[in-house]
Amino acid sequence: MTKISKIINSVNNDIWGESPLSFYFSFNGFFNRLQFFGALITLNFFLNLMSSTENFIIHLLALGIVFYSTLAVIQKRSRDLNMKGTFFILIFSLADPMNIYLQTMKSINLPVNFYIQKGFGVVLVLYLLVFLFLQFMPGKKEKNPELISPLLKHPNIYFAVCVLIFALGLGILKKL
Repeated sequence: MTKISKIINSVNNDIWGESPLSFYFSFNGFFNRLQFFGALITLNFFLNLMSSTENFIIHLLALGIVFYSTLAVIQKRSRDLNMKGTFFILIFSLADPMNIYLQTMKSINLPVNFYIQKGFGVVLVLYLLVFLFLQFMPGKKEKNPELISPLLKHPNIYFAVCVLIFALGLGILKKL
């Protein structure tokens, strides 16, 4: 291996880790600021790529994959900061469905509920503040690998509940 390829491998491992599956879908471990940023960029790129197919089923699957992975990313970054991350996870779990709701209502030319629109503004500001906090706060030297948000003690159940709430919301939209 040349020196340049060793440097590239080292940077890739620092940003994306050794295994993409454990990097994106495992709730164990820690993420530093660079790994957090690299994960969010990769997940957004994946979502945009899948959304460009204009296939509704592929788009929904991509949304689910990105939502689940982002929960893992937020949990790992919170653990790096020696925090449980419950507040961060709640803000993220509110912001995405509210954004999808607003986009769906606008795309089918239905009026948007005033309170949901204003609530989304508040949640969006909190979401941006959470992102900036997670991105720019340095990690703690003494990390506790046992820290976990009570919401994510069983991440598959939390994910299923979020998907169910989202599906019910879409069902209500279709009835309008």
